[in-house]
Amino acid sequence: MISLEDTIVACSSPLGVGAISSIRVSGPDSGEVYTKISCKELVHFNVIIKEIPLAVDIKEKCVLTSYKNPSSYTGEDSFEISCHGNPLIVDLIIDHLISLGCRLAEPGEFTMRSFLNGKIGLVEAEAVSDLIHAETLEKVRAVGRSLKGEFTTEIDKIILNLREIRTLVESEIDFNDQEINIDFSRIKGNLESFSNLLSSFISTTEEAVYLNEGINTVITGPTNVGKSTLMNYLSKNETSIVSEISGTTRDLVSKSFKIGNHVFNFCDTAGITKDSSDPIERKGISMAEKALLECDLVIELVDDKNINYKKVYPDKKVLRVINKIDRFKNKDTGLLGISLKTKTNLENLEEALIKTAFGSGKPKLKSFSARSRHLGLLRECYKEIEAANVIDIEDSIELFAEHLKLGSLKLGQIKNPYSSDDLLGDIFANFCIGK
Repeated sequence: MISLEDTIVACSSPLGVGAISSIRVSGPDSGEVYTKISCKELVHFNVIIKEIPLAVDIKEKCVLTSYKNPSSYTGEDSFEISCHGNPLIVDLIIDHLISLGCRLAEPGEFTMRSFLNGKIGLVEAEAVSDLIHAETLEKVRAVGRSLKGEFTTEIDKIILNLREIRTLVESEIDFNDQEINIDFSRIKGNLESFSNLLSSFISTTEEAVYLNEGINTVITGPTNVGKSTLMNYLSKNETSIVSEISGTTRDLVSKSFKIGNHVFNFCDTAGITKDSSDPIERKGISMAEKALLECDLVIELVDDKNINYKKVYPDKKVLRVINKIDRFKNKDTGLLGISLKTKTNLENLEEALIKTAFGSGKPKLKSFSARSRHLGLLRECYKEIEAANVIDIEDSIELFAEHLKLGSLKLGQIKNPYSSDDLLGDIFANFCIGK
């Protein structure tokens, strides 16, 4: 249960030995705790040097910086202690603060309080964590734009656009018992325009999520076509076991690495076949099918013996590749042809992966950053809009309005989730302790 009643403490600098460590305290009793260790009143943006007794014959000279609410990171009374970067000293200070009434903070609890106290929006709060974990300059730039509110601004435009359509529909419902002409064509036209706007924004958000979280890519296909060899080639490592024995890959084998400037989260899976009687292999196939439902991009790999193999992957981006083209003689398969054995045409594979993921082949790196949570809610909203689009509005305007309402609720959860305790706990659990 989320509580703002406790005064929390944690080390906000990286663990380990260093020149300086920083300890953060925030909460309603911060002023009282501050006075106990400094013998002074907590004053906003005041810096003092104070020697803090920690144990017998141990005193640590610290720098204390204090902040009054609401002008602090959390929006609460808070202060920070800078001390020597020895983990033993840090632990002694934190233990001392706990003895004075503080509680050890949970991961992300300082930023969660900042959100709950209205100092920062949820999208911006998530961007704080993303910035800390950014591996590339492109991601740092994108997260910086989200911290400035660019993603929130775009979401607000989408929400307002749908709200205007809902207002028009609701007003028509309110007066539909009177003899007035309802402009159904205007409503449908507005919704079609909104659907196009939302679809375009979803594409932009997809690229933002790929940049931020990586592109979840599953290598699939029949048995013994070279999936594990492909995984090893792409990862430049012996990630998967390669064998001529069918069904070698039973479990999911996952590894993240860069192709160009982009992180791909690859997953090598069991070959999909209906003929296996091996219960372990069948379990692996089941896991592979689940991974296919959750991924962003599919590499379907076949060879000369399975040239007609082709499955449907709803709502997934698919790159179909044929391996072992060294066995072909002037035969055009219509697929991207490679040979992992002779290293033929592999230079085109990575380019095709990026083009398949980003459509144009050249991602818009000047976008904001976003998370799969945001993208999922946008897609759910789009499903509601599409459901409304196929309704005969003249016969079922109330059902039409209900789909718009559900779509609007999905959008609202991006900024203000209504299942707050559980969802916020999940979101902030991925933060660092002390942030």
